[in-house]
Amino acid sequence: MTSPTVQSFLQQSFLNYQTTHAMPLYQLKAAQQLMVCRTQTLGGHAVYCEDGHLNGVWYNSCKHRSCPQCCALKSAQWQQRAEALLLECQHHHWVFTLPHDLHAIWRFNRAFCQPLFFRCVRETLQKLSQDPRYLAATPGYILAFHSWARNQVFHPHIHCVISHGGLDKTGHWLTPKRQSFLPAKVMMQIFRGKYLAGIKKALASGDVVVPTNETKQRVINLCNKLGRTDWILHCVPPYEHGAGVAKYLARYIKGGAIKNSQILRITQHSIKFRYKSHQTKQTEYLTLTHAQFMQRLLSHIAIPRKQQYQLLGLYHGRSRAKLNIAREQLGQVAVEKIQEIDWQMFMDSKGIRALCETCGKPLMQLRDLEQAGEVEQLKIPSLH
Repeated sequence: MTSPTVQSFLQQSFLNYQTTHAMPLYQLKAAQQLMVCRTQTLGGHAVYCEDGHLNGVWYNSCKHRSCPQCCALKSAQWQQRAEALLLECQHHHWVFTLPHDLHAIWRFNRAFCQPLFFRCVRETLQKLSQDPRYLAATPGYILAFHSWARNQVFHPHIHCVISHGGLDKTGHWLTPKRQSFLPAKVMMQIFRGKYLAGIKKALASGDVVVPTNETKQRVINLCNKLGRTDWILHCVPPYEHGAGVAKYLARYIKGGAIKNSQILRITQHSIKFRYKSHQTKQTEYLTLTHAQFMQRLLSHIAIPRKQQYQLLGLYHGRSRAKLNIAREQLGQVAVEKIQEIDWQMFMDSKGIRALCETCGKPLMQLRDLEQAGEVEQLKIPSLH
């Protein structure tokens, strides 16, 4: 008996769900891609060693960034790139969240709200890190967007990993004047003001859609009300290094909100999955109807052509020279061109040697099949 997966759930339930529920085109296309990932529909490829011995044939992957089935290599590559840049100093981990009352506006304006969210967090950090009261320098930081809580409900938030220090305009490494680096209350207030101002400006210019059963004035009144309340900004104690947080973020940069290993059972009418609760710190179990789980799953599909993460400050691609100056002062070697992990290296990291069964030489070649019809999967691991 095969284990339940996101793909098997979609294959079982999506067509029925589609007939009774409207959805954006990008969600429809994503579901269709996930359903045919590593199936005959996408054709296949063969694997050969350097001497030309055939060692396996597999179906092709969909490569959708929300697919939990085929993004392991992409996640490992992202983690490798991020860790190669990290400075050897303390890193802070902050999580910016939006009030639940703003979720309706988000659902009607996803393509507008996500970039606005990134911009407001980015500008808040830039403003405060350049303030002489806190640092007066440019740190390195990574922003990563997630739209889900662990129980898969809609919960848009941005993780921020930021170095405890930065490079000033004269090229000297400075450490913050406070152990906590930036004051959480001030960060929250500036971010809150920027985000609400962005929503109001978009309302005035007609760049956002007013949610059903709402009016423009009521949305403005809501923004005014939320401007007087505290928003949640979660600050984790500083890490000695940012690698642990980068590893955590890499799990969700590619591969979607839920992993196949979390799904425990799919019946004709329900689905059961597990997750680790933030509140209790315990593994908890949740059973939902197919329609309930489908709604949550589709709400976390990545929006096309919208960034899910940003490398900023010293970690930005165009700041490599400044990053290397900072690394030199911290006793690190300069970052040159990062050699990307390939599928052979990835298999080796999982303890699976990519070697020919006939001659023992490394597997080197992936060749597309001319005929996508009959693809017989051989009994060797298909991690690539």
